[in-house]
Amino acid sequence: MDIKSQKGITTIDVTISIIIITLFVALIATLMYMIRSNSNTIERKAEATNYAINTIEEIKAANFEEAENLAGEGNIGDTGYYKKVTITDYADLPENQGDSTILPGLVKKVTVEISYQNGNTTETVDLSAVITKND
Repeated sequence: MDIKSQKGITTIDVTISIIIITLFVALIATLMYMIRSNSNTIERKAEATNYAINTIEEIKAANFEEAENLAGEGNIGDTGYYKKVTITDYADLPENQGDSTILPGLVKKVTVEISYQNGNTTETVDLSAVITKND
């Protein structure tokens, strides 16, 4: 009886198949973990961006003279986000010092920084807007 003429699955065939399937499953699991991790990162950044946009919209909706009262910093509830709002007269910005064409008290620059923990790092979203006095 010739060995080559016999048909069937050998132990080596089964072992190689198990190794290939194991590698494939490990690869898929790694990809799923990376996708989930990136999704969480994007979700946290989007939420921070929404906080910044909402803060700027609140300041734009407020009275121009009272906008300065909305500046400050602190935690945003128990969300894990930290907000810092800076409102500067456009004439007082360093790049505008000495420019006599810019009148003080007409335009303000609003900068909102939202910080949050992402794993072991602190991420920050910065948004700026300019508000003008409407007489």
